[in-house]
Amino acid sequence: MNFLSVILFLTVVAASVQAADLGGITSPLANAPVNPITATFQKPDQAAPAVVTSVGTVTIGEREILAALQRELIARYSLEGDLKLSLTQEWKPIEIRHGRDWKLLIDQAPQGGLSSRSQVRFHIEAGDKQIGSWQESLRASLWRPVWIATRRLDRGAIPDSASCALKNIDTLAENLSFLPADTDLSIYEMAQGVGQDRPLTSRDLVLRPLVRKNQLVDVIVSEGSLNISMKGLALGTAGAGEMVAIRNVDSRKDFQAKVVGANTVQVKF
Repeated sequence: MNFLSVILFLTVVAASVQAADLGGITSPLANAPVNPITATFQKPDQAAPAVVTSVGTVTIGEREILAALQRELIARYSLEGDLKLSLTQEWKPIEIRHGRDWKLLIDQAPQGGLSSRSQVRFHIEAGDKQIGSWQESLRASLWRPVWIATRRLDRGAIPDSASCALKNIDTLAENLSFLPADTDLSIYEMAQGVGQDRPLTSRDLVLRPLVRKNQLVDVIVSEGSLNISMKGLALGTAGAGEMVAIRNVDSRKDFQAKVVGANTVQVKF
């Protein structure tokens, strides 16, 4: 081998060694992520978190407070009609963290029932914590249909659709027991005079006598599906649904019976 061949052989060997070394150094990079900065790693499986029902911050303003008070008062007093409330003083909104499921609970309300001006004590809860308590003065109105005299009604008059009509009024404006819309006026008569456009109250009416003292009445004796009729003498005066003492005209024995119609009473065994 001449000198030139030896130089060429050593050059080829050196190039092979360098290539092999370089390949050993770069081979671990062959499977590396293209963008190692954005590479993510999966964490070991963990138990699912508990369900969270109250998230975020909730602001409770006057509208929310009045709506909650309305629901609570309607349920407490079994109110029927359209209840409207307002606060006598400005409500300062409050914020509750994680309070989506907040609730208002009444601690103290008027014992005699709601009136046009009432004071109510309540507190607010969110989760298992009490946020605070307040005492507020309320203005209230309860609108529902009641019977109104469309003309003057004197004592002893029988109210009917010709002399009375239904009208929607604020029943809290006056502390009276108004007659609701489902009242059957036909079984009543006026206990006292009432002026035109005045609402009828329970004290204005008495049951119209359907059975009068010392009158003969029909007595229906009921036992299961069996009905027997006989005559009896009324020992008192009574209206529909009331109990009255009756005397058997044959045996002269007295018993109690329920008034079910004009000059008609019923006894059940």
